[in-house]
Amino acid sequence: MSAREITRGITLWPTDRPDYPLAAVLSYRMSDPYAVRLAFVQGRRETVVYGFARMLLAAGLLDRAGEGDVTVAPHEEVDDYLVLTVTPEHGYPFPLYVQREAVQDFLDRSFGLVPLGREHEHLDVDAAITALLREVSS
Repeated sequence: MSAREITRGITLWPTDRPDYPLAAVLSYRMSDPYAVRLAFVQGRRETVVYGFARMLLAAGLLDRAGEGDVTVAPHEEVDDYLVLTVTPEHGYPFPLYVQREAVQDFLDRSFGLVPLGREHEHLDVDAAITALLREVSS
């Protein structure tokens, strides 16, 4: 990890199996300033990865946020937790509990690296267009 990237290990618990913790890592890179990455890990291997907007994660601290593969919302009864729901491409929504403090710490560190509203200063538009064109042509 460098000063240009932040990672935070977190534990997630399925809402229907809170006795079955899952390991995951949140990461943020200055080179992709609007996005965060959530990777489920087993041992040292990433098994499933979701990318989504950093602001979705931040908004989910206050109210339900997201409409796609990832949603985040405050827990309805326990202030110390959020409900993060991921939906696989060919599957059903999978709601998980995550500690609010872990998410807040991760976000605080990411906003320390790239402050809110200054993401555009770190975006390499030429590289983004090149990557997009590479995907379209393959």
